[in-house]
Order: sequence, then structure tokens, then C-alpha cells
Amino acid sequence: MPIEGPNLKAKDRGRVSEYVICEGFVFKPASVDAFYHDAINEEAGVTTVKFKSYSQEISDPHRQLFNFLVNRFHPDLPDEAS
Repeated sequence: MPIEGPNLKAKDRGRVSEYVICEGFVFKPASVDAFYHDAINEEAGVTTVKFKSYSQEISDPHRQLFNFLVNRFHPDLPDEAS
């Protein structure tokens, strides 16, 4: 007996994009080489995202972009040594 998948019509399929919008910054997560967050003070912070040819600093006071990138690239944090 052959295995069949769901019969989705073209209009039922959601549109999937390679791009992400976070903190007003549009980028492809697949093209990110490195990232880090600098806290300026308690009310401000900057996340720097590095690509192959350039780096981009994004105002990220609540660490939303940084947390998204951490969850995307490092979904499971390693267990700490006891």
C-alpha cells in the first residue's frame, strides 16, 4: 500500500519566506555568520549581526533580536557541569 501525504491545494499552502523581520531589521538567518549583544546601559543595547561582507548594528534594548538569534542557532543550551 503506497504512503500518501496530505492533499493540500495551492491556496491552502502557507507562504514560506527565507527572510525574518525583527526589530525593524530584515535579514536571512542562513546568511548570518556571527552575532553579539552590547548593553549600553539598563535602558539601551545594540545587537551586532555579522555577515560575510559586512556587519550591521541594530538597536535592541530588550534583546529581542539577540534572543531570536540565540534560539535559532543554539536551541538547546548545554548542561552546566555540576
